[in-house]
Amino acid sequence: MAHLALRLLGHFQAALDGEPAKGLTSDRLRALLAYLAVESGREHAREALAALLWPEQPDREAVSALRHALANLRSALGDPGSPAPFLLVTRTTVQFNVASDHWLDVAEFEALKRLDRRLSYCTERREGEDLSCLTAAVELYRGPFLHGLSVAHSPAFDDWLLLKGEEYRRGVLGVLGRLSSLQAARGEYAEAARWARRQLEIEPFREEAHRQLMAALALGGERSGALAHYEACRRLLAEELGCEPDDETRALFTQIRDGKLPRARPSLPTEVSLAPPAEGRPHLSAGGPSAPRFVAREEELARLGVLLDRALAGRGGVALIAGEAGSGKTALLDEFAQRAGLGHPELLALRGSCNAHGGAGDPYLPFREILQTLAGDVEGKGAGGTVSPEQALRAWEALPAVGAALVEHGPDLIDTFVPGEALLRRAEAFLAPAGGRGWQAWLRELALSHGRPGEGTAPAAQPDLFAQVTRVLHLVSLRSPLLLAVDDLQWADGGTAALLFHLGRRLAGSRILLACAFRPEALYQAPDLRGLGDLGGLGSVLQELVREWGEVLVDLDQADGRAFVEALVDSEPNRLGAGFRQALYDHTEGNPLFTVELLGRFERQGALVQDAAGHWMEAHGLNWDHCPARVEAV
Repeated sequence: MAHLALRLLGHFQAALDGEPAKGLTSDRLRALLAYLAVESGREHAREALAALLWPEQPDREAVSALRHALANLRSALGDPGSPAPFLLVTRTTVQFNVASDHWLDVAEFEALKRLDRRLSYCTERREGEDLSCLTAAVELYRGPFLHGLSVAHSPAFDDWLLLKGEEYRRGVLGVLGRLSSLQAARGEYAEAARWARRQLEIEPFREEAHRQLMAALALGGERSGALAHYEACRRLLAEELGCEPDDETRALFTQIRDGKLPRARPSLPTEVSLAPPAEGRPHLSAGGPSAPRFVAREEELARLGVLLDRALAGRGGVALIAGEAGSGKTALLDEFAQRAGLGHPELLALRGSCNAHGGAGDPYLPFREILQTLAGDVEGKGAGGTVSPEQALRAWEALPAVGAALVEHGPDLIDTFVPGEALLRRAEAFLAPAGGRGWQAWLRELALSHGRPGEGTAPAAQPDLFAQVTRVLHLVSLRSPLLLAVDDLQWADGGTAALLFHLGRRLAGSRILLACAFRPEALYQAPDLRGLGDLGGLGSVLQELVREWGEVLVDLDQADGRAFVEALVDSEPNRLGAGFRQALYDHTEGNPLFTVELLGRFERQGALVQDAAGHWMEAHGLNWDHCPARVEAV
């Protein structure tokens, strides 16, 4: 079996048994191999790969082009007849074989960073081991990710290339910063300065690197060089970004100028990760009401799971959850999001709700809530159940990618869907320890210009806003798959319905599932989605989405209400007999909300009690005649 070595940091290089792999001269072949190798953790639908690399061609021709490309790629890699091929190919999917004999530089780079994190908890020989580990990681970084490779007419691949490139660029900057600090701590100031300069070659606006270089020069006896570098840094920031060095950089300059720079060993910063510093993390309450019991919805969850799997495979998708008031739509959405997050560690589950009282006066409300959460606005949302602590941290980890996507592809969404100043504060808190500027400077200018009378641009037209929302979500989903949950859709304003229609028809080829819950009686009289064409508005939107995506309706009103009653009663130990269960069903018709509320009322009234063994049982005072036959309002 041949050994495959792939180097993607810098120019693309592929070698089989130490010799350059032949037959990989096409940029599309190289792009296909690189994409599969980096995204090896999942199967990829052929249709999604075809749409990624041949988007300008009709679907059938794109799939045919992919088929020929796969044949050429497998031939170049020597896969035909191999007992352990590099590509696992079926009629519908393709996946890179992680069990094959291969080496991938980006995987090695990430492994070395993880090793350094583990070593940071050790004390014995820590510095020497850290230096060796970090130096090896830096040596792998020959340049920007897939430098010089491009695929014509493939914006989705370009977006993936941009996001992965930024991820690895930030990673190597973190490694270089840590190396500089370690060498300075050992008194090796020339080496510390070398690593600081290497950072500035990659990111000229990185103030942490400017400070490391100033300190290394000053402590190494080059005080005048340190002061001169501060002036060069100040001019660079003023000319390129229109800003001054931050307080920490100015304070360091003052210490060097006054001869008061301490020689004590500095604290060693950890590598710059995608997680915010502890003091910048969102504060989420772990309290709040406990989650209600969730029972008798396994069939519905299974159907939603199938739709999610299809979306995660790169096909996108829509799920529609219909049910009367109290039927458990919100609970189903919450349970589905929770299970999806547990089963898919990279998934971002984001939620927005329409408001019966806002209506047209609160346009795009659910999508504004979704985008604001995606942009890191999670403060105070934990107790209410809209954002779990785990999802909040995932949103924070995605902040650099989301911020860059908003600035570069959704500038008109800032201060319309996402408050610019709040986003800027979060971005600065997140990236301040890294000294990063980059897209933050553009974000700052956008936020300030929107706030200055006469200096902001005219409001964007609705089609432009919709296109930018779609573009940003697609871009972010390349990094993290998205579950977008919209609740109470029956209260949607016209703008929300229009955006839903626009986005819902443009999810193919993405890793996005849009799940919407609504009351059918608020839209039409019939209990299904037939015959909506004459109604217009939201009803027509839903009809078009069903026509676009097929069997995506989960109708809770068709669920077995009696089965729900049985499952809810049996969710705790009890001695409640068939008569009690029948009466409970007769009074609630199996409506989840009404059933839960009625059981809770009995418990509060003492009509349901627990015996010595902890089993629920009827008390002598339980009187069904004093209960309403059916709750008519919510």
